[in-house]
Amino acid sequence: MNCFTKIALCVAVLAITSRIATAQTYRNSIGLSIGTFHLRTLDQQASPLRYVGTISPQYGFTYRYHTDRSQFNLRFSGGAGTMNPERFGARTYTTKFGDGTPYSYQISSEFFHVNVEADYLQRIGPAEPGRLTTWVGGSIHESLLYGDEVANFPWLVNTATVSPVVQTDYAFGAGHSLTLRIDIAAVGLITRAIWASFPKSIGDNNVIAYVKQGTHRATVNKLGNTNVQLGYSYRVSPRISVGATYRARYLTYPDPRPIRALTSSLSLEGEVHF
Repeated sequence: MNCFTKIALCVAVLAITSRIATAQTYRNSIGLSIGTFHLRTLDQQASPLRYVGTISPQYGFTYRYHTDRSQFNLRFSGGAGTMNPERFGARTYTTKFGDGTPYSYQISSEFFHVNVEADYLQRIGPAEPGRLTTWVGGSIHESLLYGDEVANFPWLVNTATVSPVVQTDYAFGAGHSLTLRIDIAAVGLITRAIWASFPKSIGDNNVIAYVKQGTHRATVNKLGNTNVQLGYSYRVSPRISVGATYRARYLTYPDPRPIRALTSSLSLEGEVHF
């Protein structure tokens, strides 16, 4: 075998190896995100005032497992910020001690949000995926909103829902993709203050009594819980992706007094595929 033949064989082997590496599909992904979260709510059980809450930064963690035909996604996110009446904001008061020394203090509610979501989706349509891919499936979603001083009292709204999901991915360019996802809760549990605002129990502490007395089952005809997600992703390399996601959620529930809440988040994300 002459030198030219050896070189040609080496080049061919390297080319084949490179193609295999490029075409390799990694089925698992782990991602981290950082962003902002906003709440705008009118909870007539808690206050006649509209409240707004802001969390910045909000952190998130994502795990994904996907094949050509299905995908499983697990997401955690949360953070802490502030929550105040939209009209007044944080309120500052000034008083004086007995000796005449002035003293100022501010009333501003701390605000916490925790979100956990798991979903399973199946691809529908042609056997071979194209630029436009549609997925359908279901998700389990829990969202906790808590303010420690809304109308001078603790405020909590927690939802745990099961929802059908429709998701569409559009691939364009080299490694670029857009995602649109919509889910609407079919059934779920909602926890919020009872009519009297304060739970009464001789056997349970305040937290357990709040959860027991304030948790109710609901279906789509009473519990409105719609989530919309728009995302962009760029595959930097076979193992690395970066992107951004905007999420919005609208919640309504009539009892014991109506609540309407709109939440939104914008996050920058990075993923490692393996």
